[in-house]
Amino acid sequence: MRHAAQKRPSARGRLPFLRARALLAGGLVLGLGATATAASWNDSEYATATLTTSTFNTESSVGGQAWADNASPPGATVTLAVGAFSPGTVAYLPVLIRTKVNSIAGTVVMGGATFTGTDAALLSPVFTYRVVRTTATCDSTAFSGTPVFVIGASGGVPLTTVPSTSLVNTLAAATTVATGASTGFCLEVTLPTGASNTLQGKTASATWQFLATSN
Repeated sequence: MRHAAQKRPSARGRLPFLRARALLAGGLVLGLGATATAASWNDSEYATATLTTSTFNTESSVGGQAWADNASPPGATVTLAVGAFSPGTVAYLPVLIRTKVNSIAGTVVMGGATFTGTDAALLSPVFTYRVVRTTATCDSTAFSGTPVFVIGASGGVPLTTVPSTSLVNTLAAATTVATGASTGFCLEVTLPTGASNTLQGKTASATWQFLATSN
């Protein structure tokens, strides 16, 4: 018995089916496109830091004078108590340095003397000095015992000699209401006993710089 042959759908009948598949495929493409281009929610957070710089300021008291900002040469000018020097005369000069209110801590380095005046060239190689660090009375007692020498531990040296920078002279920090604790230097200045007779009646000025640097 011969089976009846199956009827193939005609071209006219297949057209709605193909259209349906095309529409379905198109719907999938449109769906993916919508997902890829959808907008996202967003928000932001910010942080701000205030940047403030510190201050470093010093002042000095020289020879017992009032505290002042002696920032430019010649600075505080004093006449040593001995008056005019004769061979073998020794004089003492106290120098105190501290930080001003609101200042941070630091260090201070002493330089050698710079001579000025008519007789500077004659006197600069003659006078000698020693320096110890102290805030107590500045006299011969400051050099007895075991003081902290800034220069001249083995004896007096010319005033123009620069102290070693290996010794750290600290400057304490101040507070918002008070100055820092002072750092003191006691200078012992001497006209040696062997000074020439030709040096009588001469005058010159010796200026030291105390360079302070913040930590």
